[in-house]
Amino acid sequence: MARAIGVQIGLLAFGAALLAGVAAGNSPVVVLVRALTAMVLGLVVGQVTGAAAQRVLRDHLQRKKTAIDREHVDLLRALSAAQPDADAETPAEAQ
Repeated sequence: MARAIGVQIGLLAFGAALLAGVAAGNSPVVVLVRALTAMVLGLVVGQVTGAAAQRVLRDHLQRKKTAIDREHVDLLRALSAAQPDADAETPAEAQ
């Protein structure tokens, strides 16, 4: 996920710098150097942002999974406490 976000932001920065340089009337060499620089910087920023987003998402999903697991354990405890023990003898069987 972090790589994909980095690549997308890098390509977006490259395209934006390319269009801005051509629109400004700069020479092709200047436009390409600036566009490549923008692409590399965008890639780095995008990967850092993607890694942070991935960590936040992973932590959120882990907390949610833990909460669901706790609910299931509580429900199973409540069900096992509500049901009589199947192995215990009833008073009618004891006689």
